[in-house]
Amino acid sequence: MTVMFTRQQFDEACREFIHAHQSISSAYEARLSGWSWKEHHTLPGFGYMHRIVTLNWRHPASADTFLEIDDSLDVVDDGTTASHDSPDSLTCHQYVVLSATFRVPAFYFSIHGSSGSPLQLTDIMQTSLLREDVCEGTVATTFAVSHPAMNFPLLSQGEHPTLGTPCWYFHPCETASTVEEILKESEENSRRPLSWMEAWFTVLSTAVDMQ
Repeated sequence: MTVMFTRQQFDEACREFIHAHQSISSAYEARLSGWSWKEHHTLPGFGYMHRIVTLNWRHPASADTFLEIDDSLDVVDDGTTASHDSPDSLTCHQYVVLSATFRVPAFYFSIHGSSGSPLQLTDIMQTSLLREDVCEGTVATTFAVSHPAMNFPLLSQGEHPTLGTPCWYFHPCETASTVEEILKESEENSRRPLSWMEAWFTVLSTAVDMQ
């Protein structure tokens, strides 16, 4: 069964997920907790899930072992972006929104240093947000991380669909088929919005350390 969420179904699935994971009884539950539902301040029907987590820096050289930087691009430090030389912790805003094109959940995020400045992509790859093996064999530019064998970028920069603020997001093109593969053993569960959302988070956690 191919799942494509309507706006109402997405809203209901998110609210059910948030309610189901309010209490923390295990490490697994902790990784799925902390989310809240946000509505657009003027336009109904554009709600999304949101939470804030604290991240740390990895060793500065760790990302270089699996991330190829496009040498044709110059990374300009204009003083408005955070530096990985800082020992300070990082603030990550995480969002779950409905993809208008693919009609499935999509994960958006932004990461800021203690000064409030956003991180550049090369620095994002050196934080604790992404699992260390997720970008093996990929090439990074200033606005995307791509794999030569994939039609769409793995990670791209774009505006938050509701807030209109700059974010990074994982392309949701393969989301439905991957989630359905997890749920294929139980046709009954695959029809439950909560089960679908939990399976989606399982898929997301292969790339993102949900901590």
